[in-house]
Amino acid sequence: MNREEFLTAVKELGISITDKQLEQLNEYYKALVEWNKKINLTSITEEKDVYLKHFYDSLTICNAIDLSKSETLCDIGSGAGFPGMVLKIVFP
Repeated sequence: MNREEFLTAVKELGISITDKQLEQLNEYYKALVEWNKKINLTSITEEKDVYLKHFYDSLTICNAIDLSKSETLCDIGSGAGFPGMVLKIVFP
């Protein structure tokens, strides 16, 4: 899933992502890949796979919970930051 496909897919979830948020996700991706060289955070490091299996999958919680109305959320044991970091970027 490339970034354009990602944007289309999240729109189908009812989520609108700004250019700033997309850039933040890209920076997160770069940091993930860089840190993964030092510490094994994930076996999924190809950009298209990260956007699908980490970023998009993290946002599918919106199928069950309306995060635009939530003030707090607890993510216990998110490891490499999924889904917590993605949710924080998209729902600041």
